[in-house]
Formats: sequence, structure tokens, C-alpha cells
Amino acid sequence: MENICIFEDDLFENFLPLTYSRPVFELKCGFKTLREKIQYYFPNSNLYLIMRDYLKPVFSKDSIVVNGHPKGDTLFINGRIIMKERPAIKDEGIYYANDKVAFIYVKEKNITRVNVSSYNDIEQLKKIGLPEFKISNIFFIEYPWDLIKENKGEIVREYGLYAQGESLTSLDVEIMGNKELVFAGKDVETEKNIVFDVRKGPIFIGNGTRIRAFSRIAGPTYIGNSCLIKSGRIESCAIGDVCKIGGEIEDTIFHGYSNKQHYGFMGHSYLGEWVNLGAGTSNSDLKDTYGIIKYKVSGKTIDSGEQFFGCVIGDNAKSSIGTMIYTGKTIGFAAHIHGIIYQDVPSFCMWAKSLGAEPSEFILDSAITTYSRAAERRGVKLTKEYEGLMRNIFEATKDERKGCNVSNNKFCLG
Repeated sequence: MENICIFEDDLFENFLPLTYSRPVFELKCGFKTLREKIQYYFPNSNLYLIMRDYLKPVFSKDSIVVNGHPKGDTLFINGRIIMKERPAIKDEGIYYANDKVAFIYVKEKNITRVNVSSYNDIEQLKKIGLPEFKISNIFFIEYPWDLIKENKGEIVREYGLYAQGESLTSLDVEIMGNKELVFAGKDVETEKNIVFDVRKGPIFIGNGTRIRAFSRIAGPTYIGNSCLIKSGRIESCAIGDVCKIGGEIEDTIFHGYSNKQHYGFMGHSYLGEWVNLGAGTSNSDLKDTYGIIKYKVSGKTIDSGEQFFGCVIGDNAKSSIGTMIYTGKTIGFAAHIHGIIYQDVPSFCMWAKSLGAEPSEFILDSAITTYSRAAERRGVKLTKEYEGLMRNIFEATKDERKGCNVSNNKFCLG
């Protein structure tokens, strides 16, 4: 395949606030993002990406064309697909899976008929008279819990792809189950009294990660590079690079540079980048009635169909000590939360309703400064591209704050 072009469709809104700061195909599940999973099966193809315009400056790289028109034979791929094998596509046409466009394969002679540089142009491709086909064995994500549910299976599958080389058995840890289901990269450090339980799935530990004493990690679990595990109870999780983790977490996905390093529980949840949870922060992932958890999408409340589902936390969100988050709640981009969180929290907001405080807007310049301080602690500098992204998200979420009666008054507790 000469070119592949991964695009996001309008269902990216189902994954807000996570997709305020990234295209839907940059969400993680298992070891990798959805984009990386697709690229694995097309290692020799030129890569094109189609995303919202304001995201382009952050995600543009030398080897990637963003919102540019492909030249030559091109396979357009829906970015909500969790790709587990290379699709068997040879004929030009539109390929549907469960009535959704999964792929559009366009030969060079037809690619010039539509200037493809946005999702609307993908829609135009459907009108140039290409034949239509049905295809099976395609899995689309539609809501955040799809990523959480698929996470364990993806860790098991990708362990077979990426766990190559020296094993961890030489390190002084107690392994329950098959030692071949434990892998560690270079310079992994472990203290005494650590248990790895691989009876339900493998454990992968990235380069330079440190695990402190009295930690118990149960598979299937993926932990990225340069993480610090501080006496944690971890089960069935995917943890990105440069995270600090402590307390109890299960069935949860962390993007990189996020911290939950103190006591408290986080379960069946999805956390973006640069999230910091204060000591004692916990979420509920099961209702007292054991009923199905409801979730708000685009202002509408729907049944998730899930008995276990925790919270979704956007990038740069922070919680104070002792914060408690109810089931099925979203915490917006750069939101700061305090007390008991029993409703969704908008982006760029200081929120402590349960403590009697009026919700207040988090001043944009303060949010940028907070990110810059946190990033510098990890050796990352604020770029003009990321600052521009934050400013765009702030503007895009004004109505979100207005709908929650967020004031412009100075935030005050007590």
C-alpha cells in the first residue's frame, strides 16, 4: 500500500474531554495508541493524518503529513478502529463494517477527483461512484468504556509482538505463574518484597522504570518507560511513560506524565496526560445498586451498558487531597477538583461544589503557567504549539462552562 491516511470522524465528540487535546486515533489501549496499532501493519507506507485543524500544529512531524492531500494509491482508515490484523483489501472501493465506513481504498487515477484534507472530504469520497463492500472482524471504539474493556485483551495480544529479548526472571521478585509472561526493558530497578501475578495475563515493564517494595502487580498489565511505582496494587492496567503510581488501581488507562502516587483507588477509568491526583483521591466504578452506569455524551444521558465504569479525566486536570469521584463522571481539560464530585466538571474550571464554593473559571494564563511548571519538572518545555492548543481548547469550551454556571469570580474555599 503506497499511502495510508488515518482520519477521525465526527464521533470524536463521544470521547471528550480526552479528544479536546488529541485526535481520536491518539487514544491508548494496551501498549499503543490506535494510530500506532494501524501503522504496525503498514510499516512501509507513507502516513497521512486527517484531524481537526487546531490540532495540526501539535501533531505535525517531519515524517507525517497532517491534513494534506495524498498522492498515489491510498487506503483511508477510520481512526476509531482497534486494528488487530492487516485488512485484506485489494480492490478499490468503500468497505463498511456494521454500516460504518471502515476503509476507503482509492487508486491514483481517482484520488485527484477530491482534494482530501478534512473529514468532510472523506464524505465526498463516498460520492465519486466507488463500489461498496462489507467487511467483518473490525472493532470500532464508540465510547471511552470500549477502550477500557479492550485494554486487557490488547495487552495480551501486543505482549506477543513487543515482549522480545531479556526477561525479568533474574530480578529479585516473586512471580506467581509462568515466568515467561514477565518482561522488563533495560535498567529496570526493583526493591525487595514485590509480587508479580501473571496467572491471568502477562506483565510488561518499560525501560528505566523503578518499582518500590511491597508492590503487587497483576497481569495483564503494561507499564511504560521511566515510571515510578510506589508500593502500588496494580491490576489489568496500561500506564504510559513517566508516570508515578501508588495506591490501588485496576482496569485503568493512563496516558504519559500523569501521577496517582498516593493512597486511594482508581478503577475502570481513563486518564489523559499531565493529570495529577492528590493523596486520597478515589473514584467509584460500581453503583451501590449494582445497576448500569449512566454517562453524559454531548449533553445527553445514555446507559453505558456497563456495570463497572469509573471516570474520564482530561489532560492537565488536578485533584486536591481527599477528592471523591462518583461513577461515570467526566473531569474536563485543565479542571481542578475538590471534595465530592457528583456531576461532570467542565474544562478550565475550579470546582468544589460539595464544599460550598461557587464554580469558578480557571484563568487561561494560570492554566498555561501550571502546565509549564509541571512540564519543567519532567524536563519538558512549554512550546508555542502546545500553548496555542490550550488557548484553542479554552475558547472551544466556553459554552461548556456557561452551561454549568461557572463564574468569573475568584475561586475561594472557606
